[in-house]
Amino acid sequence: MRLPSRWRTLDAVSTPRRVADAVWIAWLVAAGLLVVLVVNVVRHLTASHHMHMPATEALFRDGNAPLGPLLSHRLVTAWHVDAVALAVIVLFAAWYATALSRRRRRTDQPWPVARTASFAGGLAVSTYATCGAVAVYDKALFSAHMLGHLALVMAAPALFAAGRPLRLAVEAGSDRVERIAQGPVVSLLTSPPVALACYTGVIVGSHLTGLMDTIMRSTVAGQVEHLVYLLVGYQFFVLVVGDEPIRWRLSTPARWGLLAISMAVDTFTGVTLMMVSTPVAMHPPAGLNVDPLSDTHTGGSIMWVGGDAIMAAVMTLLVIGWLRTSGRSLRDRDSWLEQARAMTLSERTGGGKDIDDDDARRDAYNKWLSQL
Repeated sequence: MRLPSRWRTLDAVSTPRRVADAVWIAWLVAAGLLVVLVVNVVRHLTASHHMHMPATEALFRDGNAPLGPLLSHRLVTAWHVDAVALAVIVLFAAWYATALSRRRRRTDQPWPVARTASFAGGLAVSTYATCGAVAVYDKALFSAHMLGHLALVMAAPALFAAGRPLRLAVEAGSDRVERIAQGPVVSLLTSPPVALACYTGVIVGSHLTGLMDTIMRSTVAGQVEHLVYLLVGYQFFVLVVGDEPIRWRLSTPARWGLLAISMAVDTFTGVTLMMVSTPVAMHPPAGLNVDPLSDTHTGGSIMWVGGDAIMAAVMTLLVIGWLRTSGRSLRDRDSWLEQARAMTLSERTGGGKDIDDDDARRDAYNKWLSQL
């Protein structure tokens, strides 16, 4: 039923108003959370029983409690406050909500819920990796530290890339983001050889060069590590998972190849850690009764098995997506696999126009399939 013109006018006027309200609400909530974080940090820096607390601990690791066995209820109940990480997460959440609202004002096409859920999942994983149990224990146990690595360099970046934040920004009206994304610097950083080299360098360099000892001892070094992992992880997964407005658009087989090479890097790093004779520096509490060398080997096995499992899961999702969209995705039409498929289809059905528009070709194709 067609709405009267007066109603359509009122709806057109109310839509920008609702969008503006949503943007204000998003940023008011973000501002409120940031104020709470600032007050919490100041309170702990000035409280008499915290006078000897280093500023870095108040900023990044506030609220540490006595540690007990990780594999217990503490896996979900042990938390501390990484105020800087939470502030960044809150700001990103508010920005994404704002971009969604602005996009809604510009187009009637709905933004897929799966993308929003993926981005929210990335924020949730980042929150747990920086404030949850694996972060609470990441100086005491290398195995917990490694779980945080998998979350920050693989799981969270893959979810962020699936959330298409750059494409959302462009569709929300940010021409500057599109220019930067397709500019020479981003094009260089997201080229497959450079992205793979950065991923390899960070994984191998942070685990097998002695740098991990410094990271385990220094809170600031650990925060830098978190940031680098997220950036390098997104740099890699934007090529594999994302469909962003960047220069490079890889075919599905090329993305499989990148994942296969990254799995080899993870396997090499994990197996090497499982074979070392010197443990990574860690400070397990006396009550945990942890052998540092054994825990280092456990961290290596987590890197090997867990890292490959995440990459295999991503590869499986890519295979499913390719099977559903084969021949319709622009990025796959020039791949050798798609060319071979199209050639076989043409030979078996007599060529000509698209099979969906030609009953004779479709019958010939079905007959060939039945013979198989």
